Amino acid sequence: MLGEAIKEVREEKGITQQDLGQMSFLSYKTISAMETGRRRITKENAKNICEKLGDPKVYMEAVNEICGGVFSVPWLNGNAVDLHRSSVKEKVIEELDEAINAINLIKTYKNPNSCTSTDKEVVAKSIQETIDVYVASAIYIAVMCREYSIDIKKMFQIQKDKLIKRGYLKANK
Repeated sequence: MLGEAIKEVREEKGITQQDLGQMSFLSYKTISAMETGRRRITKENAKNICEKLGDPKVYMEAVNEICGGVFSVPWLNGNAVDLHRSSVKEKVIEELDEAINAINLIKTYKNPNSCTSTDKEVVAKSIQETIDVYVASAIYIAVMCREYSIDIKKMFQIQKDKLIKRGYLKANK
């Protein structure tokens, strides 16, 4: 999927394989092999290509490939998906409402060791609803950054800086 995303975004931006190869210090043959799946994309090459293309779709597919589906969001491409900015906005709101309702049902005053199977099912449901928010939010971020030509990497750097300033994250030395 990452190779396909690289090819699609590269072509959308009017960048040739040779151009991308030069930008990322790889040969055009290597870019071609990565795009068609004949060559595995290393973590370092993925990082470099993501930065050069600067597109949310490529970043998302790179994370998905590296993390194997955990804490990653694949670019949605099924028949039921509508990636129009108004649709993704409405989907985030819908998923947030469902997650809030599911989370409110959890009895956090109970020790997890004394929960019944029904209690655990309620917790699992809230987790699933929250994952739905996570996915919908990531798609929203990606679509809005693409639509409005906002640098997604810059947006995440601003978030990281906020977390550091508020004491939730230690600054890199």
